[in-house]
Amino acid sequence: MRDSTAATGRARIDAPYGLGEWPTLPLRPEERFPVLSSAGVWLLFLVWPLVAMLSGGAPWEQKVLGLAGLAGFVTLYIRHFIWPWRIQRWPHWANTVLVTGLMGLCVLATIPTAGLNAFNFLPFTLAVWIFPHAIRLGVPVAVGLTLAWAVLGYSAGAASGAWWLIIPSSLALVIMVALRVSMEHEEKGRALSEELALSRQREQVGRDVHDLLGHSLTVITLKTDLARRLVDADPERAKAELEEVLGLSRQSLAEVRNTVGGLHVPELGAQLASVRTALEAAGISARLPEPDSVAELPADRRELYAWCLREAVTNVIRHADAAHCTVTLAGDRLMVADDGVGLGAWPAEDGPGAGPGTTTAGSPAAAGSPFASGGSSAGTGLRGMLRRVEEAGGRLSVTETHPGRDRPGTTLEVHL
Repeated sequence: MRDSTAATGRARIDAPYGLGEWPTLPLRPEERFPVLSSAGVWLLFLVWPLVAMLSGGAPWEQKVLGLAGLAGFVTLYIRHFIWPWRIQRWPHWANTVLVTGLMGLCVLATIPTAGLNAFNFLPFTLAVWIFPHAIRLGVPVAVGLTLAWAVLGYSAGAASGAWWLIIPSSLALVIMVALRVSMEHEEKGRALSEELALSRQREQVGRDVHDLLGHSLTVITLKTDLARRLVDADPERAKAELEEVLGLSRQSLAEVRNTVGGLHVPELGAQLASVRTALEAAGISARLPEPDSVAELPADRRELYAWCLREAVTNVIRHADAAHCTVTLAGDRLMVADDGVGLGAWPAEDGPGAGPGTTTAGSPAAAGSPFASGGSSAGTGLRGMLRRVEEAGGRLSVTETHPGRDRPGTTLEVHL
């Protein structure tokens, strides 16, 4: 649906128009040229009736009448594309019926001087039905008009052998209908593409916000709980922890705003420093690469590693009950390993929950994969991580660090 605003300043009228249907307000000035250039080019076909009127031997009164009819027809035709809703309280089709009737009167005024060349007016009459209206209405009416003109032309031209003029009129109908169908398919394809793009944007924003808040709120919760326990024993330490919670809250709010605005890209070095703070707050011993080491990694992989690192460490803190966590970074691999309770203890709504063993996700529909799209066994975070990795052409795997032990631990790897 096109969006038009009247030059008089009237508010735009929202209505459920279908594909190809004109709005209830006139075209804006910047919209007129592309519409009128495509509609007006066909006016060249009116050269034949104009030449017939001027070169014929009819009295000048009839010629003046014919020229007036031609001018009125052109004015109605062009004006209808600019604003087909001349009477606002009437429906669209009723306005077009009125315009069609007025155009018919103009054609009648040209017949005494133009003769059978008046058949050249038919395509323009069809156009005001085929293009401004939806196909379900415009095409049947245009077919009916063509049949009516064919009967009239055969009756008028049979005696002189000129009834063959019906053929080009019928061809004009076929050409315009084919063009209209093509335009509708193109418009539907464009609408579908825009809908898919919007859906992907929403999914991306949802995934980013989840990853941001999942990590940040986990750290805030841990630090707040620590501050609550330290209020009596060590007030100064509790105050320092609360200051960090305040800083994290502000940082998280800024990140969410940037993400919603499509501006936020996580920085891997800062993410390493952030997860170190989070692991320490959870009482987990951390072995992490130095933030400066990320400069050695390919620039196009740092953002993906930053997102995956954030989500993986958040899962370690929330579910693993681990004492140690090790992060390894290389050009083609990110690994996050812990010595916690393993896959079997992860809640179904937040983690794999696949039980002991090895789980590898190479595609959303991988057999037995806890990451399978729509599956109930994979959490939102892991499904989001899987989608990011697959979009980058990589592979995500989750395995037990020490299979067979009471606390087998979990190792998450991203391979590119």
